[in-house]
Amino acid sequence: MQANWELSQSLTCDGQGIRCACVLPAPDGTADGFQILTGTQGGSLVAYGIPSGNLESSAYRHDNAVTALATNATGTHYFTGCKDAVVRVFDAQHNLIAQLKGHDKAVTSLAYADGGKDGEFLISGSWDGTAKIWRLANSSLVATLPNHENSVCVCVQGVDTGGMLHIATGSAGLAQNNTIQGHSIRIWTVDVRITSDVKLLHTVANDHDGPIRDLCLAPPDASFLASCSNDGTVKLRVAETGDVLTTLTMLTSSHPPMLLSVATTTDQSCVVVGAEDGHAVVWDLSATERSPQILLHAQCVWSVVPLPNGDFATCSDDGVIRIFTHCTERVAPLAEREAWEAEVAATLQKKSNGPSAEEIAALPRWDQNYEKRGRSEGDVRVFQKNGVAIAAQWSAASQTWIEVGQVTGSNENTGTLNGVQYDHLLPIEVDQSGGGVAKLQIGYNNGENPFVAAQRFIDDHVLPQHHLQDIANYIQQRVGQQGPTIGNDSTVASGSPMVSYEYLPAPGYKQFGLPVKTASTTLAKVKSKIIEFGLLSDIDVEHLTHLLDTLSASSRYHSSKILDEELAVMEKMLSWQQPSQVFPALDLARLVLLHPDAASRERYGYWSRVVPKTIAIMAIESVEGPAAVAIPMLGLRLFSNGLKGGPGSCEAIANNGDAILEVTTRLVPSSNKNVRLALATLLYNTACYVRSNPGTDISDKFFPIVSNVLSSKTYEEEATFRTLVALGTLVMASSDAKEAANASFLSSKVEMAASPHGSAVKAAAKEVYAVLQ
Repeated sequence: MQANWELSQSLTCDGQGIRCACVLPAPDGTADGFQILTGTQGGSLVAYGIPSGNLESSAYRHDNAVTALATNATGTHYFTGCKDAVVRVFDAQHNLIAQLKGHDKAVTSLAYADGGKDGEFLISGSWDGTAKIWRLANSSLVATLPNHENSVCVCVQGVDTGGMLHIATGSAGLAQNNTIQGHSIRIWTVDVRITSDVKLLHTVANDHDGPIRDLCLAPPDASFLASCSNDGTVKLRVAETGDVLTTLTMLTSSHPPMLLSVATTTDQSCVVVGAEDGHAVVWDLSATERSPQILLHAQCVWSVVPLPNGDFATCSDDGVIRIFTHCTERVAPLAEREAWEAEVAATLQKKSNGPSAEEIAALPRWDQNYEKRGRSEGDVRVFQKNGVAIAAQWSAASQTWIEVGQVTGSNENTGTLNGVQYDHLLPIEVDQSGGGVAKLQIGYNNGENPFVAAQRFIDDHVLPQHHLQDIANYIQQRVGQQGPTIGNDSTVASGSPMVSYEYLPAPGYKQFGLPVKTASTTLAKVKSKIIEFGLLSDIDVEHLTHLLDTLSASSRYHSSKILDEELAVMEKMLSWQQPSQVFPALDLARLVLLHPDAASRERYGYWSRVVPKTIAIMAIESVEGPAAVAIPMLGLRLFSNGLKGGPGSCEAIANNGDAILEVTTRLVPSSNKNVRLALATLLYNTACYVRSNPGTDISDKFFPIVSNVLSSKTYEEEATFRTLVALGTLVMASSDAKEAANASFLSSKVEMAASPHGSAVKAAAKEVYAVLQ
C-alpha cells in the first residue's frame, strides 16, 4: 500500500469540462470491474471502463451542462441533473426512461434512496431554493422541501421501518451587507409510505463562513454528516441534528479554496474534497495528525467520487477524469505522473504570465476578424494584432467585433475591495432584475484560479451560477480591460424545445471510429499499405509505428499524447501525388482526429492545413480504381470526425465549411452506400455544430444538399434517417434556418423520402415536418 495517494489513470473524451460522475456496473462480457459515468459542461454522457479505460458514449445529449449524477443501488438505472432544470432517468444502456420536471432553475444535486418495500426515491436539489422527492416507480413528485437560501445540496440518510425518509440539505445563503448569510444545514423527514408529510426537525445556520456546496455521510458508521463550503472548510456533524463535531481546514493562500464537493472513500478512512482553485484535498481520519494531502490540478475540480475498489476520482474543468489510488499495483507509471505534474505546473505558470509568443502567433488575425462570427451578443474572443493578443467583443447589432484592449498577464490596476488587497480590480457591469445596470468590481490576484475569483464574485452578489464560466473567461482573457455586461438571462443557453420530440434535435455527434476488437489488425493493414509505397524514410516509419501503437493502446489511449513529428508524417503522406497513395493517409487521419490530444485546441494550426489539402484531393475528378470510392468516403469521414473530435479540429472544419459543403454537393449522386452514409453523417454533425454555435449560417449550401439527398431515393435507411435528423436539427437552430428550409420547399420531400423505410425513419420525418410548420 502507498502511504500517499498517487495518480492511477487519466481519462478524457472531447475536452468538455467534467462536472460530475457516478459509478455503474461494468457491461457483461468485459474484464472491467466497473464503469465511471461522467457528465460534461457540453451536456454529454461518457462512460469509462475501469481499469481498461475503454470509452462508451451515450447518444443522448442534454441541451445544457450536466450538473449532477446519481445511480440506483443495483446500477440498472442512473439519473442526471441538468442546468435546464430537468431531472432525467436512464437505464444502464443509456436509454432515456423518464423526465422529472418541476424545478424552476438548474438542478444542482441528486441523491438516491432505497426504501425497500416503500419503493425507490430520488431527491433533487436546485438553484430555485427547493429540494424535491420523486417516486421512481411512476416518476411522480412526492414532496417539496421549500424555503432554502438559493442553491440546494442534498444527502439521503436512509428510510426507516416506519416509511420515513431522512434527508439532510444545505443551502448557499443570501447576500446581506456584502456578506453571505443564512446558509444552513437542515434535517428533514418525509413520510413516503402514506401521507407525504414533510417535517423540518433541525436547522443549523451560519456555522460556515460561506455558501454550503455539498454534503455526504461520513465514516466510520455513517452516523456523521460532512459539509463543505466556499470558506475552505469541511465540518463533520452529528447526522441526526447537524451539530458540528470537528472542522477540517485547508488554507492554501490568503483566500481559502472554495470547496465544491465532498465524499468519503469506500473504505471509510478518508474525506476527500474538490476545490475550485484546482485542489483535491484528502484528510486521513485515522491519522493522529490530520494534515491533508494536496493533489494539485490545473483547473477547477468540480466533483470527487469514491470508487468501489477504494480509489477515488476527480472531475476537472480541463475535461479529464483522474483516478487516485494508494494501492501500489494501480499507481500510474512514474513518467506519466511526472508528465502530469509538469503539465499542471506549466499551466499554472501560464495563467499568471499571459499568452506566450507561440500562443499569440496561433491566434486568428485581427485584420481577418470578419471571417469569424460571434456566437451571441457580448461573445468575447482573442485575436492577434501586430504581434499582440487583443480581446474583442461581438456586437450582434452591427455584426462586427469591437476591440476592447490588450490581453496581458499583469497590470498596475491594484486596489482594495471590501477591505482586501488585490493585484487587479476588474470593472464589470451586471444587469439588475428591476432594470438598470450595477457597476461592480471583481478582485483578482496573480496566479489565482479565475474560477475562484468568479465564484467569489457570484457569491458576494448572489448572481445566477450559470454565469461562472463567462466571468472566469472574462477574468482570464481581459485582465485590466473594460468589462462586459453580464445579464440575468442573456447568457443562458436555450433549453429543451416547447414540444418534446423523440429524435429531434440530434442528441450529439456521430463518428467513424475503430472497433477495439479489430483495432490492431486494421492499423497493421494501414501501416503495411503505407510502407509498401516505399516513400517514407526510416525515421518516418518509426514515427508512424509509434502513432499506430498509441491509437491501438486502449488502456492508455485517453491519457497519451500525439507527437508533432507523428502528425508531420501524416501531413507528408497527404502530399503524395498518386490517389492510391493518399487514401491510406486519409484513413489514418480520420482515426487520429478522434484522439483527444490530436484534436485539441493547440492543434488548430495543423488541421487548418490538413483540411484544405483533403478538400483539394476530393475535388480531383480523374481518380479511378478503388481510390475513386475510398477518397470521397474517407474525406467525408475525416470531416465528420473533425467536428466530433475536439476544439482544434472542429474550428478548422468550421472555418472551411463552405468549401467542404461545395465538394460534398458533387458527391450526392454517389453509387456507393458507404459514401452515402458518410455524406449523411457529415450533414448530421454539421447540424449539431450549427445548433451549438448560434449565428452560424450555412443554409445556402446545406439545404440544397439535403434536398438532393431526399429527392434521390437511393439513400439507405440509416443515411436517410441521419439526413432527416440533420434537417430538423438545423431548422430548430434558428428562425432564419426554418425560413430558408421552407423557401426550398423541403417539407414536401421529408415524408416522401421516408416512405420506403422503417418506423424510426418515418417517425423522424413526421417530427421534421412538424418543426417546418
